[in-house]
Amino acid sequence: MNCRPTTVLLAGGDALMRDGLRMLLSGQAGFEVVAEAGDAVAVVPLAGRLQPQLVLLDLSLDAQDLDIVSAIKAGLGGAVKVLLLTGELQPGALRRALLADADGYAHKSEDGAELLRAMQMVLAGRQYVSRSIAAVFLPRSLRMDTAGDTLAATPREREIMSLVARGLSNREIAKLLAISVLTVRTHRQNLMDKFSLRNAAEITAYAVQRGYYRPG
Repeated sequence: MNCRPTTVLLAGGDALMRDGLRMLLSGQAGFEVVAEAGDAVAVVPLAGRLQPQLVLLDLSLDAQDLDIVSAIKAGLGGAVKVLLLTGELQPGALRRALLADADGYAHKSEDGAELLRAMQMVLAGRQYVSRSIAAVFLPRSLRMDTAGDTLAATPREREIMSLVARGLSNREIAKLLAISVLTVRTHRQNLMDKFSLRNAAEITAYAVQRGYYRPG
């Protein structure tokens, strides 16, 4: 039985970047580039019409551009995965990006093998944040205790963070750890408060940087 390739829409960025991505994917049997959009704004109606399974979106990280991610997800919901590509390494901009609805965040300096790994992870339903992005994000999320030392995550907090980074839901984590969903929610909220994390993407970034989770 023949498996259909994953349909991919390339959007935003410059033509050179899109050419590189197209060449990368052309050597992979499991992907098919169905369209390109140089103007990131044009990707929303294009995605609605073509309904790709994966959108590789090269964006600047201002608020207006990041709204494009939400618009794509609103139109297609869980039927599409969005991998956000950026050349930005400013902490404030990256923190804004991690609040968007993207399924993964990769820096454009990543090599082809890592970009393919990022695509595979988001297609498998797992959150992806590249190490270079996580490394910049981390200093803004640390909390210090009264002695000036970085607060340490408890073994359970590390466990929860690694499972969130793997893309598991609260219900799936509860089943795996043999605890209640309410307990998972409590642990998750407590660690988010403790380390100033606001969503699954920020939890993933923190877990990657601290070594609690390794993508791939």
